[in-house]
Amino acid sequence: MAIRISGLASGFDTESIIKEAMKAEIARVDVVRQQKQILEWKREQYREANTKLLALRSSLLNLKLQGTFQAKTVTSSDAAVLTATAASSAVEGSFSIEVIRLARGASKESTPISSDYVHSGGDASFTLNGKAGSATITVENGDTIATVVAKINEQQTATGIRATYDSGLNKFYLFTSGSGIDAKIELEDTDGFLGSTLNVDLTMVQGVDAAIKFNGGQELNFSSNRFTFNNINFNLLKAGQTVDMNVSTNIDNAVEKIKDFVEKYNAAVGYIAEKLGEKRYRDFAPLGDEQKKEMKEKEIELWEEKAKSGLLRSDSTLFNLYSVIRNQTSATVADTGKYSSLSAIGITTAGWQDQGKLYLDEDKLRTALSLDPEGVMKLFTNSVEGTDQGIAVRLYDQVNASMKQITNTAGTVSAGVDNSSLGREIDGVNKRISSLEERLLEVENRYYRQFTAMEQAIQRMNAQSQWLAQQFSNPSGR
Repeated sequence: MAIRISGLASGFDTESIIKEAMKAEIARVDVVRQQKQILEWKREQYREANTKLLALRSSLLNLKLQGTFQAKTVTSSDAAVLTATAASSAVEGSFSIEVIRLARGASKESTPISSDYVHSGGDASFTLNGKAGSATITVENGDTIATVVAKINEQQTATGIRATYDSGLNKFYLFTSGSGIDAKIELEDTDGFLGSTLNVDLTMVQGVDAAIKFNGGQELNFSSNRFTFNNINFNLLKAGQTVDMNVSTNIDNAVEKIKDFVEKYNAAVGYIAEKLGEKRYRDFAPLGDEQKKEMKEKEIELWEEKAKSGLLRSDSTLFNLYSVIRNQTSATVADTGKYSSLSAIGITTAGWQDQGKLYLDEDKLRTALSLDPEGVMKLFTNSVEGTDQGIAVRLYDQVNASMKQITNTAGTVSAGVDNSSLGREIDGVNKRISSLEERLLEVENRYYRQFTAMEQAIQRMNAQSQWLAQQFSNPSGR
């Protein structure tokens, strides 16, 4: 920044004069800056609308899925014996499960061996054969018991066998990583390390399959205590008991998803309706930096609240999507039986003053889901084109289209380059501001050049006046 010292000859406060003269030029730039701020605020409000529509779209995605309405819940008479979950395709009903046996893996252990053990002498090899395959382990001079354990575990993927060492009992253990009758530990002790040094029993051992009887039928075997049967996922916990289990439609799941839809719908539609009807305060223009310096933080907040108000009032883009979304929500769905509209399942609107807000009668919704879950599901999920199309399907497509339209208008925060219409407009305003700021600098420099020229002229006149005064005051010098 240039340092200027002016007014020495004239005595004028040049800085103040130029500053006052520049006010009109600065005001032109401030007007354009205000235009930019208004455009940025509009873009923010558009993007906020898109954020709320995104939440609505995510909620609608759940309602498009048949699994939302076909989800099953499983209850067990004794959760200490078994727990279970069911896929949406599981058959509803009550069943008895007799848990005969739990699945387990195979294991072996050594006699006590000190943790200070260090192998000495020549190499000793042994082979582990498990469900996954086999691997040969070589114990080398200087290997500790921890080294042997590590070498076995390095081959766990290849064998399906792992090792541990319990320092409290000073015992070495082998375990199968899986369970069931196919899980085995078979040892080939080539150099006698396992049998002689660790005193491990070399006979082959196998795991045990889990066994149940379903509704008193034949014994069924599974290699794990976690398995799927009849589209039911079982987790066996205790053997020797029979439990009663009930599989039924999970109405709570559908209710929660529908409640979430109503919440997200009201948030999105409510925000858009608010922006469409907001009052515009044209006397409250965006504040400049100098204005903000003279105001308190709360005053700035209140001022900008009014300055931002009404920027999207009666906006055609928002109004069109608002109208279409409301119409799609209130439309009926053909060929769904008794429940052909949202109002039939307890989702209604109030008076015009609520601007499309949805209200949910949860009791009515639960009754509908209990009496005709298929009909309620079709109301939301029908994928057939036309009037048969489900509300969630048609509304999802409409919300998606509306989001794209808003993105074309206002862009997104995550986009590297904003090619939206507002983005291009803001870019154009930025160029105008840059051009005006360059002109400001040129005008200011011109003023300073003019005052400098004036100062120089006055200085020359002063010098001439001083010379003449000296001549008149010294007549002998003629």
